[in-house]
Amino acid sequence: MKTGLALGIAAVACASACTVVAPGNPDAGMTMILGIPIRPDALPPPKPLEASVLVVANLERSSANLAERYAKVMVGLSGYLETVGLHLENMGLIATYGDQFGPRLLLGRRAGSTPNPTLQLLVQAALASSTQIEDYDHLLPYIGNALGDIADDDLPYALKLLAASGHFDGDGETSEAKNLIQFGRGLGTEPLPVTQGGIERSALFDKPRDLFIVVYLQPLPRRCAMDSAACLVDGRKPTDIFLETDSSGNAAWLNFAGPGIKASRLLHVAVATSENEDLGSFRTRCGEVPGFPMTLFDVMAPSPNLYFGPLASTLNSANRGTGSMGDFCELIGDKPDAAIMKLGTSVAGVLGGH
Repeated sequence: MKTGLALGIAAVACASACTVVAPGNPDAGMTMILGIPIRPDALPPPKPLEASVLVVANLERSSANLAERYAKVMVGLSGYLETVGLHLENMGLIATYGDQFGPRLLLGRRAGSTPNPTLQLLVQAALASSTQIEDYDHLLPYIGNALGDIADDDLPYALKLLAASGHFDGDGETSEAKNLIQFGRGLGTEPLPVTQGGIERSALFDKPRDLFIVVYLQPLPRRCAMDSAACLVDGRKPTDIFLETDSSGNAAWLNFAGPGIKASRLLHVAVATSENEDLGSFRTRCGEVPGFPMTLFDVMAPSPNLYFGPLASTLNSANRGTGSMGDFCELIGDKPDAAIMKLGTSVAGVLGGH
């Protein structure tokens, strides 16, 4: 989450500095300090906006092969947003499709936290201490705290562990939005016990910040088209639920324990494979991305169902800049900087309106 932060600090430092160290006269070889007067009306840089980030990741078993790529996208996008003046106050992660325990927060992180990468050590110690510990369920009491304050270096391992558990395959689920919407509706409620993976979501997402950013990671076909019956949540289209407001004008589905957040400050950012592209074209195009690992074609595919395209279009029609899309293939190659900048700039475009 700290990648790129140094660039932001350097930019601020250069913008506010009042001296420049310059080479001296070539003959004398002296260093000169050039004073730059500060205008009387000069103002300090504006306070960065604060944001909460909720990652909605496809954690089907095949996604275990994408754990490192997921982590790089999360860290890279977060780092870029920090450099353009958006301070990420907290980050949580849920699965695209829920399991028998219902919507639950699987990973978390707060700003200012500097956790050590200890997850693998905890797992090894747990396995050494009991022959009864075999999988994610049995490991939770040992690793729950590490998952609730996850280190960047532990992200790939944690994501692989979650996907490999098989809990989040979403057997029988057709809706892309159901788990997210149910999670948002219960945001201010008590968490599940740690033995069921219950990180305290009401504490992590304790209050709205300036922005709430939902980031989707979806490498597989969407299970429903936005306008289809299969996508409905409680008989309603996801876009209708996302845009619904309460009597105070706040997003009705995102139920904080206290005051809510305006729909215009709620961003949806989809990092997904293409929609309505044939498989051959998809593989040709993705194969041309520098450093794209061809072996991942076994766990990735375009989507015949249109979901994120209509989602972004509808959200932007209601509140400009609240829906963005990034191409999954471009973002997981060896040189994703341009794609991250493109997506991050799209997300940051809404900053001017607040």
